[in-house]
Amino acid sequence: MTGTRPDTGSKTESALTGQSVRWSEIGRRALTSPVTVATAIVLVVPFALGWLRTELFSPLALPGYVIYSIGTAIGNAIAPRFEFWVYWLPFLGGCYGIAVSVGAGYEWLRARRATVGAIDGHTGTDRSTTGSGDSDN
Repeated sequence: MTGTRPDTGSKTESALTGQSVRWSEIGRRALTSPVTVATAIVLVVPFALGWLRTELFSPLALPGYVIYSIGTAIGNAIAPRFEFWVYWLPFLGGCYGIAVSVGAGYEWLRARRATVGAIDGHTGTDRSTTGSGDSDN
């Protein structure tokens, strides 16, 4: 009962020490990850198309429209004299902030999946062949 489990302890410790390093990496990767860019495009492009030409409004513009409406309501309460086109800059910033949040969540899930896979002994590149993949003959 006095023995320790060095195998389990070392894996957990390495996973925990790697966690602090991963947060900075997750934050850096979330700023420009493909999920962040895709989310920003989904929020901005359909609404921008509908704003340019009304007949291009589609149901895909609803999230952007809601964000723009909330931004204009807040902006109108703060400074009611501004034109609607002024709210595009906060709208783009807000959409990018939401997209970075989505990207950070995705990168966190990806890092967690890699960490759990490393603890369990599974890596993404570890593909063991059990004899069925030998087709060089």
